[in-house]
Amino acid sequence: MSIKTQTLAGFLFDYLYHKGVKHAFGIPGDFALPMFRALENSPIELFNLTHEPSVGFAADGYARVHGLGVACVTYCVGGLNMLNAVACAYAEKSPLLVISGGPSPNDRRVDGLIHHKVKTFDTQRRIFDEVTCASAVLLDPETAPGEIIRVVEEVLKQSRPGYIELPFDLVEAPVKPPVIRNQPAVESDREMLEEAIREAEAFINNAKKPVILAGVELHRYGLTDYASKIAQKFNIPIAADMLSKSTISETNPLYIGVYSGALSEEPCQTYVDESDCVIMLGTLVYDIFLGIGTAKLTRKRSMHITSEKCRIGMHAYEGVLFKDFLEGLAEANITQRAAFKNPNPVKEIVPLKEAENNDKLTVESMFRIFGLELPEGSTLVCDTGDALTGALSLRTTQRKNFLSDAYYLSMGFAVPAAIGVMAAKPEGRVFAIVGDGAFQMTGTELSTCARYKMAPIVIVINNDGYGTQRHILDGPFNNITMWDYTKIPELIRYGTSTRVSTKGEFDKALKEAIASSELSLIEVVVPRDDCSVPLKRLGEELGKIRDSEKKRA
Repeated sequence: MSIKTQTLAGFLFDYLYHKGVKHAFGIPGDFALPMFRALENSPIELFNLTHEPSVGFAADGYARVHGLGVACVTYCVGGLNMLNAVACAYAEKSPLLVISGGPSPNDRRVDGLIHHKVKTFDTQRRIFDEVTCASAVLLDPETAPGEIIRVVEEVLKQSRPGYIELPFDLVEAPVKPPVIRNQPAVESDREMLEEAIREAEAFINNAKKPVILAGVELHRYGLTDYASKIAQKFNIPIAADMLSKSTISETNPLYIGVYSGALSEEPCQTYVDESDCVIMLGTLVYDIFLGIGTAKLTRKRSMHITSEKCRIGMHAYEGVLFKDFLEGLAEANITQRAAFKNPNPVKEIVPLKEAENNDKLTVESMFRIFGLELPEGSTLVCDTGDALTGALSLRTTQRKNFLSDAYYLSMGFAVPAAIGVMAAKPEGRVFAIVGDGAFQMTGTELSTCARYKMAPIVIVINNDGYGTQRHILDGPFNNITMWDYTKIPELIRYGTSTRVSTKGEFDKALKEAIASSELSLIEVVVPRDDCSVPLKRLGEELGKIRDSEKKRA
């Protein structure tokens, strides 16, 4: 790496560019303005959004498809406003770097009350320590370059967010770029690795019905090919979970669907629950993955290998790296399985019949029609609720083209994350599917699409409120004000829109949107209490926990 720039901000942005960052996302503020000017003069292209939570979600979406995302904000009022989005990235292991403007070292010495300060000058950094894997406040130009490298390397190593605070008056401070040396690669404990592979080999060979659960870490660390190789070489079926959907090509003949306990399609659920050897590779085990307690996975009949652990049955192995285990398993002496009959193959989607055109739309029929028209190579970004659960049965042909915050489940993710995806993948069409409640949180970022001439297809599922919550515990608190969503393009003076409520109207609107090169918003009106089958099951299970009346019943 050759860095000629001699200013602190110049080093920071040149180093990030060297690490593959081509775009950043942000909102300026007075503490961050000098930093933004330096960013403007760097080779990194900046996308300005309208609200800090959206900045975080956009940078997160970019990171999930590109490898490292950058969010630039001002001190406290900007950074703390973005905290939820960074928490989402931490929970779901997305490599997002937060760069915040900050007060000067002199401000800190005087320790006076300045605008945006909360409790102490370190309040924002301490709060971000809870949702990042590494942080640095760059108060000393001499040590700052080394601190930048340390934080960025840790973000990439752990695939989790990091935090850098850059005082406004040190942006142009002269720095001496350090000599960047290649660090020796961390290695597995060879004896532990060999024993883990030996036990895994025996575990799989003794099993009658093994299955692989391909987790999100395979994608985060670029290790998906190993899982595919293991599945194909030994003829072992493979499933994903909500968070890792599209980590594996969903048209792979060994792919059996998305597993999430009772929230799964029945053939996939049955196969995994009946397996005597569940091989979890890079899987995050959380309550939704377990179908709110309905999954039948046990430690005795499973192995769980991630970047942080290696467990085979009831035995844990220390010092075994995720990649090394995958490489070893791919070359292990495992007996190839007999011909596999997929219990949940790609279903042929039944075309819409003319007699159906006037039928009222439901969430299920909307996704059926969507599956018919989905162009090859498109990317889907789904918000929480029916936008996510309704899309689980869709099969995408390419990897990394389905994004959702399926673990953290924050509303408002889809539209700004789609902006991050479009910045990272300008060559493909991006669909954002979002409920009306979530759209009201961040949907106004379509004005950002107008500014940068982006052309997503945005599908707003209008069920008149917080539909997910209604199936858990209903009340007037789940109601929202009805918007005329089709007026959004008129408001931002960009794009087209339409409102549909029948199958024929949606089919026509979707075809026209795909054929167009403009931003398209389709408001899909469905019955107030309608939902996808997985969401209904999720609501029923959570309702037993959250609703005291259902619990008593």
